[in-house]
Amino acid sequence: MIIYTCLTNDYVSLPTHMPTGAEYYVFGVENPPAPWKSLPNPKHIDDPVRLSRYHKIYCPFDESVYVDASKLHLLNDSFIELSEHILSNHNFFCMRHPHKHTYLEECAEYVSKGWVDEETLLRFTQQAKEHGYKFNKHFPPLCTILWRRNQWHFNDQWWEWYNRGGIRDQVSFSIALQLSKVEYEWEESRELLNKFTDAEPEGAWWKTKQGEYRYYDERNPDEFVSKLCEITGMRKDMRYRAAIHTKTGQLVLGDRRGYWEKDYWALDILSGRRNH
Repeated sequence: MIIYTCLTNDYVSLPTHMPTGAEYYVFGVENPPAPWKSLPNPKHIDDPVRLSRYHKIYCPFDESVYVDASKLHLLNDSFIELSEHILSNHNFFCMRHPHKHTYLEECAEYVSKGWVDEETLLRFTQQAKEHGYKFNKHFPPLCTILWRRNQWHFNDQWWEWYNRGGIRDQVSFSIALQLSKVEYEWEESRELLNKFTDAEPEGAWWKTKQGEYRYYDERNPDEFVSKLCEITGMRKDMRYRAAIHTKTGQLVLGDRRGYWEKDYWALDILSGRRNH
């Protein structure tokens, strides 16, 4: 079994005590420590974030497990056993994100955090509509781990849509997943992750360092979401669950179950049902 990662800006160190039963490859690190083996990055991509996505999306192996670099230190023997079982039974396997974002919520997060600009996402959404994407059947992935066997057609479409939709890879994953008609299986992320680590809301899985970046000013996405509704035909009151945490000012999007109890006093509901 091959486990690989991409590390283009040294935001974490590669762990050296990895579980046995797999070969380990890394893109973006010359002369990595054992047991890691280095593979070259393409020279035509300058942006380190986009470069890190290249081999994540364009998986170079017939069969492999991709793992984000910030999560590698959490892998253990149970993960190896779990991955062997998945690859023995599925050609393509992924996890559903615990926030269960709708299409509106996913795009709103990108704008609110300054990851992607509004114009790019509006154009992206119009193109997805023209290609027949069904926004009400949007699947929200957690792309930190991906199990794949020979998914070249899907990878091609993912990369194509990724280059249309900004620096984040989740929404382009969802588009490619639906439009490619690829067969895949999935599991709720917390249920699967808890088989080898702690993925509860305050667990170790969510406390690991991520790459930090911002390309645009952070913005209130409310008006932007209204524009998305016009393109997608989705109702804001039904497909956009948004709240403000009154103590931190944090914008909370998507499914809040597991984070806060129903009608939590410190949440100011902006859109969607009050109790989740």
